[in-house]
Amino acid sequence: MLIRCSLAMQDLNIPHSNARPLKSCVMTKKVNDNYYLCVKNSMYPNLKCFNLAMLNKVYHKFVAEGKMGLEFKEPKQLLSIDSKDKTEVNMLYAQIKAIVDGKKVIIATRQMPKTVSVKKAVMNRFDPMALEFVAIDHFDNRVLNMRHLTTLVLEKCDLPTIPIEIGRLPIKYLNISGSKLPINQDTLWNWTSITVICDTLISLKMDSIGIKRLPFEIMFLKNLQTLSATKNKLSYLPQFIGELKKLKNLLVTENLLVYFPHCLSSKTFNEVDLSNNLFHGLIKSSDDHLLRYLAVSSAVKKDDVENAVTSLSHLALYNLMDNCVPFKRQDIPRTLWIYFNLMGRCNVCTRWILPDYCKISYTHSLPLAVHLIKDQRLFSIPWQSMSCSIPNNCTRQV
Repeated sequence: MLIRCSLAMQDLNIPHSNARPLKSCVMTKKVNDNYYLCVKNSMYPNLKCFNLAMLNKVYHKFVAEGKMGLEFKEPKQLLSIDSKDKTEVNMLYAQIKAIVDGKKVIIATRQMPKTVSVKKAVMNRFDPMALEFVAIDHFDNRVLNMRHLTTLVLEKCDLPTIPIEIGRLPIKYLNISGSKLPINQDTLWNWTSITVICDTLISLKMDSIGIKRLPFEIMFLKNLQTLSATKNKLSYLPQFIGELKKLKNLLVTENLLVYFPHCLSSKTFNEVDLSNNLFHGLIKSSDDHLLRYLAVSSAVKKDDVENAVTSLSHLALYNLMDNCVPFKRQDIPRTLWIYFNLMGRCNVCTRWILPDYCKISYTHSLPLAVHLIKDQRLFSIPWQSMSCSIPNNCTRQV
């Protein structure tokens, strides 16, 4: 079944997002006993397919008027179809309903037509007024001219770098999942230092990119509501994640996590997915990244001058964190970079502290979430907390 229509694709991960309708071809397809809905237009010249097994809801009230909505669970998108040929839309609805009801449906092997020429499709994909862009294989600098862009998908791309200029676009949803990234490149996260994207970014997906720790620059994304870092190699979540005050959805399944930072323990989330991690069992000192740092630090002997310099650099770091002004990591000494993954707020006075000056302890409970995804036999997780080691200098701030 193939129809020509006007199609708008709305990303449900982004609240109140609007999608610009595009002239499209929509076709049902069957592959290995799985049914798909395939879309081809100037945004997706090489097809975008949706597994109908992931269909969550069909909006069919206005099918007789040539309009229909299809809401998918994965990816979380709403497809709004509008066609002058009401009969075709009604037939498409009937076919989709039969598939959803589990009936065997014969799909004609009709080829998807060329809706636009390749040359024109490429031109349209970089429409400066477009709100959404999906990269194919690699990043193209022409995207930087799309000044109204709110959704940028760089999924499964070869990304030698992420240009800092991306930070000047009003992007609300950014997806770099499955892409090849130079994780150790110093300039990779510089785009987070631009105030535009710091204000606009709501959802960041960075699944399956091989990171072992979260980049400290994400704490500049003050309006971030959804952070997805599944299928990576994270062994801990740094305390600075607590600075993301608007975070509502935290997805970290299939990592190597042993504990959560205490700063998240009192927060109520919409969704937390912590399944397939290493929360079971007692925490060893070798599991705690703060204790590992202290063990190495104490083994290195320093004279009085070195200790004084170190203390001054720590004070400068605290001031930097209190100001919370976005910066590029190359703008500060490389010797300070490690501390961003080590420092946290005292759970009594809320001042910034480093492991050198704090006590580390644990409590046990489950995250507060409307939708909590966890391993079946997981009844609590450890929460790592930091508190000032000198009680007289630690008073709760009012």
